[in-house]
Amino acid sequence: MESATIVKVTLRQEKLRSGKVSLYLDYHPPIWNPHIKKMSRREFLGLYMANRKTD
Repeated sequence: MESATIVKVTLRQEKLRSGKVSLYLDYHPPIWNPHIKKMSRREFLGLYMANRKTD
């Protein structure tokens, strides 16, 4: 039986060249990602925020 591991998850953002902001989850310690078949700290959510200019 596997023991439980406590993982800290933080929602982070990264500004893209296009000006949009990409949202992703940051795991510590890294977790197993079955899609890429290796340990990973980041999981990009495919969610973006657009910056609005206010005059």
